[in-house]
Amino acid sequence: MSHGTKEPYATCSGCIVKDWCGRKNGKVPLPTDYSVNPECSGYILLEQAFKLSNIPTEYSKAIRENFKFDNDNIKYREHFNDILNTITEQVDRGNNIGLIHPQKGTGKTYTAITFAMEYLINNTLKPDRFDFEKPLILYVKYGAWANELRQVYQLNDEDYSSKVLRNMERMQSVPLLILDDIGSGRLTNYVRDLTYNLIDYRKENKLSTFFTSNFGISQLEKADCLGDIIISRLLYNTTIFQLGGHDRRRNKTLIL
Repeated sequence: MSHGTKEPYATCSGCIVKDWCGRKNGKVPLPTDYSVNPECSGYILLEQAFKLSNIPTEYSKAIRENFKFDNDNIKYREHFNDILNTITEQVDRGNNIGLIHPQKGTGKTYTAITFAMEYLINNTLKPDRFDFEKPLILYVKYGAWANELRQVYQLNDEDYSSKVLRNMERMQSVPLLILDDIGSGRLTNYVRDLTYNLIDYRKENKLSTFFTSNFGISQLEKADCLGDIIISRLLYNTTIFQLGGHDRRRNKTLIL
């Protein structure tokens, strides 16, 4: 029975799955204790999973239902839909995805996060996959992470070093890691060494890494960037999409 226009929970309006939620549209009955406990456990789990992911809030709506195909990405429509339809299997197999192009603002980050959000939505409510404490996915801005690593030496602070180490451990073990804008930032040998350790660990343990970059593969392989040893591991079991086109960020720019 449909619940009509009234939303069953106070949190429905802000929920990322509200448009196809079975409880909201009446296809799934409300819990038997609903009258005394009108709190949506699914919403709580999804909010926690999103919080743990560190995905910027500006991408909270980067979900499959909001993804748009246009002239810039239409050639990948079949591939992208296949990834979205099989995202759990893709991650379970340790498949990697790279979205690269020198043009900025072409939707590389948005696409990678859309894939990741589909994985999050499909698996958050499964107790054997999400325990409310460990992230299912983890978003990392590569340049910011590189800066944090350099500051370990500069600050020489035990608490800060412990924080960076804990973050590194999460990056190594999370089922799906998003490395956004890989190759950016000021790269030192120390940063490259830890990047190698991270990529090699995930390769050996068949853990999925989705990455974006404004550099081409040949540029990333250069010694003054990441180097061919790291890139050869990053490209193992990886599908690369060269996602170019117009700068979508300019669509949100108002010039008066």
